[in-house]
Amino acid sequence: MYTERSVELKSDFYSRYGTSSGTLCFERVGLPFSLMKGRMSVLGFSAGCGIRAYGRRCGDVIRILNADSNVCDVRFGSSGGAQIIYNSDIMGFGREKETISYTIDKLMARMRLREGVTPYDSLAALCDLYGSGGWCAYFHGDIAESVPLPLYDHNLAIVRVRKNSGRHADAGSVNCFEDGEDRRISAAVAGLKDCRPEILFNMMNESECAMEKLLPISGEARVALAAAHGADGVIAARMCGSGVMCVIEKDKTDSAIHAIREMFGREAGYYAGVVVIK
Repeated sequence: MYTERSVELKSDFYSRYGTSSGTLCFERVGLPFSLMKGRMSVLGFSAGCGIRAYGRRCGDVIRILNADSNVCDVRFGSSGGAQIIYNSDIMGFGREKETISYTIDKLMARMRLREGVTPYDSLAALCDLYGSGGWCAYFHGDIAESVPLPLYDHNLAIVRVRKNSGRHADAGSVNCFEDGEDRRISAAVAGLKDCRPEILFNMMNESECAMEKLLPISGEARVALAAAHGADGVIAARMCGSGVMCVIEKDKTDSAIHAIREMFGREAGYYAGVVVIK
């Protein structure tokens, strides 16, 4: 996805590495998010925010530079070297490092410095290959496929909280939740294939109810969930690794985010960051 930021990154590449001959390659990978995850199944997607990277083959040393710093990661490649620069739209999400690593591997494969990646390498790979551009990735056992994700009238947003889990859950509760999650994912996938996204929304809400009963959730996360469910326009909300994921009606997104921030701030004592990711 070429954007103004991509053009800026390209200019930054040339200012740091020079404009000597060589084909410049580009890759963009969205940060991966799980809509739901069970014992055997994962339903995820590639977000609109993510990692952008430019690279070109050069010499026998691989130099990888973060555009937001002057720190260069130097590696020796068995099949050749490269100059690579990358940046991130959003910092601090749990899978950012995984996504950076996958983006660089994908860029190196494009430059024919390594073999291609597979969806089994990471969630970033799974979502990039099967869950971008209006689709979500469904992984069950050893089978991966793309499933429609028709969110034309909705946005997905993350309410960032400082702490979203409590004590460790016992194994029996985790197993019970994951078994139920596999069933809910199966129902959500069937609904998406029939162009009925409301089934996904219902399964996300059911997933959250099961999570609150079976798994330890911090007080801050409970406040964020209550704020999300109390905001007009939010039709589904559940815990995720970065906080609380909300499905919001598109024309009510701004007002819903404002309401969530206000309600959360009054109860938790600080304003949570709310980021629209899709």
